[in-house]
Formats: sequence, C-alpha cells, structure tokens
Amino acid sequence: MTRISFQLVVIVFACCLAGAAQTPKNFTKDNLSFDYPEGWTVADDSNSDAQQFTLSRSDSDVQIRVFVHKGRITAEKLPDAKKAFIDPYISATAKQFIAMGAKPEQSPDTSEIGGVKADGVNISASLGGEAGAAKIYWAVVG
Repeated sequence: MTRISFQLVVIVFACCLAGAAQTPKNFTKDNLSFDYPEGWTVADDSNSDAQQFTLSRSDSDVQIRVFVHKGRITAEKLPDAKKAFIDPYISATAKQFIAMGAKPEQSPDTSEIGGVKADGVNISASLGGEAGAAKIYWAVVG
C-alpha cells in the first residue's frame, strides 16, 4: 500500500463490529488502500478536499466511515486540525445519540491506522436497550 504522505486519517466505527474469518476484499483509490470483509459495500462520497468512504451491510445498521483529508498536515499542526475538524465531528456524533434519546458517554480510546498509533474517542450509549457506540480515530499517516 502506498501511504498518503502527511495526511490526516479519521476512521469512524458506528456501532460495534464482530469480525468473522473470511477472505477480505481490497479497495484502492488515489493512493489509499484498505481491506474489508465480504458482504460489505463501499460508497464513495469523496470530494476535492477529502476522500470519504462509507462501508456498510444491507442486513445491519453498522457502518464504518473512512475520511482522508487531502491537504498536508504535519504532526505539529494536528492539534489545530483536531480542534477545527475532529472535535466538532465528535460533538456532532454525540448530539446524534442525544437526538435519538440516548445518554452518550465518552472515553479515550486508541487504535492503529496504517501501522501508526491513532488516538481516538469511544462514544457509547444504550438505544432502546441495545448497546451502541461510535469510535472515532485520527492519525497523521505517511
């Protein structure tokens, strides 16, 4: 995979994912590449500023969103980018839970994106007795 040099990558996991052993499919476009499970579809909502993809299944409410900013962001500028873009997205996601009648709770989280440690936040709530979560991660990859 060709990594995107100094790009801000945000991955959103809406709800919890249960993995199954299967042969992954591969998506590649404009120097971005990732594997995803069979049975999922990829919707491309990219524009001139960012690559945006939503992975979903027709038999589930689970979604994975991938956002890759096309501008150059250095590690030193990441706090500014987080304040301008990521923090409002986290806030809007929490407000979506509230609009559905849930009481979301936020906690710090970490993951890995392209071999790079990614900071994140886990927003969890119970919706009609069903546990739900949005996991949002960000990293400068490249």
